[in-house]
Amino acid sequence: MIVAPNRSSLLMSIAVGAIVGLCAVPGGPGWAADPATAYAPAAPGNMSNQNTALDAVAQARMALRHRQPGNALEQIERAERALLNLQQIHPDPHLDDALKQLAAARAALDANDAATVEQRLAGASQDLEVAFAATTVPGTQPSPAIGDAVYDANGQEIGPVLTFVVDPNGQIQTVIIDVGDYLGTGEKTVAVPRSEITGASSHPIFNGNRNELRQAQNYWGASTAAGSSTPPR
Repeated sequence: MIVAPNRSSLLMSIAVGAIVGLCAVPGGPGWAADPATAYAPAAPGNMSNQNTALDAVAQARMALRHRQPGNALEQIERAERALLNLQQIHPDPHLDDALKQLAAARAALDANDAATVEQRLAGASQDLEVAFAATTVPGTQPSPAIGDAVYDANGQEIGPVLTFVVDPNGQIQTVIIDVGDYLGTGEKTVAVPRSEITGASSHPIFNGNRNELRQAQNYWGASTAAGSSTPPR
């Protein structure tokens, strides 16, 4: 059983982190933009709070899939810290909902209830998607949703969308796709620029082939199946 830290002490540490985080947030109406490079690995130290939250929830779900409850707990707490930072700056009911989902996920994780953990994390992903990625770039089709399958130009399924990287305006810059196990190297995730995905949101198409992505650099570093994808906290 994974024993979650005392909630009052956790919230106190998160609150302190939120206050410290405020000092690093620039003025102005938007949040700091994240660099989006084709097929680039994640750079957690440069992530804005909204992208940290999206990334952490996706990694928590991945850790749960690989039966790594310790890693899942770390990522849930990472997401909570980022969201509390954001609530200090831009209060949003969707963030409140996501925080409630994450708190329920932690409780279910402590109770070894994996099905409820996944359900709550999926709910948090949806809340964050609404909060952060609700804007469509003018002249483009709506972006695929988290969990939607992406296909290549030949009609072959590549894998599901795990999460996004968004800009301060809520426009999706990069789509993070699970391309599956390739040549025994473990599960691989790849970052694809939004501009390289076309088609309707119900059938998104990557303008290339599946093998091209399978040979690209892993977005979350080493194989997630090996349990070494957790970024620095």
